[in-house]
Parts: sequence; C-alpha cells; structure tokens
Amino acid sequence: MRLNKKNILLISGIIISIICTWLFARKIEWDHLSKALREANYVYVLPAIIIIFASHYVRAIRWSSLITPIKKVSILNLFSATMIGFMASNILPARVGEIIRPIIIGKKENIKMTACIATIVVERIFDILSLIIVTSILLFFMPLDNVHKKDNSIIKNAKEYAEDQGPKDLNENSLANTHTSNKTDETDSSTIRQLRKWSIVLTFVGILAIVSLFLLSTYPEKSSVITEKLIFFLPHNIKDKVINLLHAFISGLQILDNKKQLLWIGILSLIVWMLNAAGVYVLSYSFNIGLSFAGACFVIVCLAIAIALPQAPGFIGVFHIATQKSLDIFGVGLASAQSYAIVLWTINVIPVIIVGLLFLWREGMHLGDLSIRAEKPEQ
Repeated sequence: MRLNKKNILLISGIIISIICTWLFARKIEWDHLSKALREANYVYVLPAIIIIFASHYVRAIRWSSLITPIKKVSILNLFSATMIGFMASNILPARVGEIIRPIIIGKKENIKMTACIATIVVERIFDILSLIIVTSILLFFMPLDNVHKKDNSIIKNAKEYAEDQGPKDLNENSLANTHTSNKTDETDSSTIRQLRKWSIVLTFVGILAIVSLFLLSTYPEKSSVITEKLIFFLPHNIKDKVINLLHAFISGLQILDNKKQLLWIGILSLIVWMLNAAGVYVLSYSFNIGLSFAGACFVIVCLAIAIALPQAPGFIGVFHIATQKSLDIFGVGLASAQSYAIVLWTINVIPVIIVGLLFLWREGMHLGDLSIRAEKPEQ
C-alpha cells in the first residue's frame, strides 16, 4: 500500500481507535457493566434518538439558509444528503461523508461543486465558532458544588456491600471510601478550576473569530490581502492551502443575501449544539447518573474535540473513552460511565446508519457510488 497522505491518516486513525478502545476496555468489570446495562431504564432512549435526528434536521435547515442564495433546495433533499453523509462517515474510512454531502446536492441540483463546498466550509466555521462560545460560557459558569455528584446506583451498591461485611470491615470500608471520595472531589474541583482558566482564552478567541467573520464578510478583498501577508512565514504548500480555504470561506460568505443571515446561521449553529447536549442529558436518566445540562454540554464539548482526531470509521474507541473520561469529572462510577458511553455511541451511530442507508436507496445509489464519487467528485 502506497503511503500517501490519505493512507497515513487512515492508518493513524485506526491506531488511535485501537489505543482508545484498549484504554476503554482494559478497565471494564464485565459483571458490573452487565448489571448497569440490565438495570438501565431504556424508556429515555427513544426521546434521545428523536433529539439526535432533530439536530441533524436543524443542520439541514442551516444548510438551506446557506445554499438558498445559489439555488432554492428543498430541506428534505438537504436532510437526505446530510444523513447520507453522516452514515458514510460512520462506515467508510477517511470521513468521506464530509465531501459526499456537497457532491450529492451538487449533482442532484446541478449546482457548481465549488459553490457547494463553500457552503460546507462556512458551515464548519460556524460549528467551530459555536463550540468555542459554548465551551467558554460553560467553563466560566460551571458550578463546582455540582461536580462531585456521584452516581446513585454505585453509592447504593457500595453501601449494600459494606452492610454485608462485619462491623470491622464496615468501618474500614467507610474510611477508605471517604478518603477516596475526598481525593476524587479535590481532583475534580482542581480540574474544573484549571479548565475555567482557559475560558478567558476561549472567550478572547471567540470574540476575535466573530470580529474576523464580520470583517471578512464586509471587506472580503482587503481581508484576503491582509491574511496572505500575515501568513508569509508558512511553507508554500501550507500557505496555498490556507489561502484556498480562506477564499472558499469568503466565497461562501458572499453567497449570503444579507448580514442578518449570518446571525440566523449562528443561532441555528448554537441550536444544533444545544440539541446534541439535550440528547446526552435525556439519556443520562436511563442510568440515573444525575448529570446536569451543563454537564451534558461538557460531555458534548469533550466529544467534539475527541472526534476531531483521525480515527477509524464510526469513532470507535475515541467516542467511548471521551465519554467515560468526561463523566469521570462529575464522579460518575466506572460501570455507569462505560455502559452509558456504549449506549450513547449506539444511538448516535446505528440509527443514523439505518436512516442514511434508506435515504441512499431513495437516491438510487449504493455504498460503492459514494466511494467513487468521493475519489472523483467531478464525475
């Protein structure tokens, strides 16, 4: 196999997923995990799935706002392309879903590929900007007194186990548990305090990004010239890619009819992230882990950062360990965190694959077509 850039990223992603899967699986206590999965209240799974699909539908609405100045496209067609794209990213390597979405719409609606890709670039910029805003607000206002809330089922099981022991063992276990709990609380508080310090940096980055966004939209030519001068020190190949990306982004901004659309797209972007957090929050009731909505937002932020890494299709391993570690900040027991991570991954991946395949069938295509079109988008 030729080691080009694509194959290197693919191999790196597989290695990262294998390492993360090992980190997640090595601490599994199968009896406790099995019990946590059996005792979960799965009545909350369906509402969580509905919220997940609602977030994808809002993505389609946002895409409609971006692409309407070029051509009016039905939201159903955009939702179809969105679901096919997410499905492709879940089962095919190299995240081909990112390029599949504009290809499908470009071919079906007879829109220039450069224009379609420009809308995707703008969409991604708004996603990053929204994530920065959510993260900075979350870390700044996250209360420390709720960080130590433990998983009720784990505490209950621990107490029942201690009561089964003799008085001597009970005292020893109580002291040990108290010491461990205090140590965990101190660690969690320290972690949140350290993260909160970064909220100032993120706030500055967010403000800078918003100002840059409006300057690029209002003065595209001057902004492009200034940016090219600022990155003079970069190697030519990297500099060319940055400039091309900038031009695509500016092109995407210019297709908007007015500046009010920028605000509307920003609001829709925030709604997407809030819906993602809402799905995490609702599912937490299945495992009785007492996760606040702020905690759900924190989990989403951690997942967003984690899945940005190169990895195997379906975010296997990376998704699981990121969920587990983010819940650990809130003192959720290992078995509960791992079982929750497994179910959260399942409802984010399996239903999307099924619906994406149905939309693929609706478009009269098959998986082989997606790989071919991703390799040769001009065809």
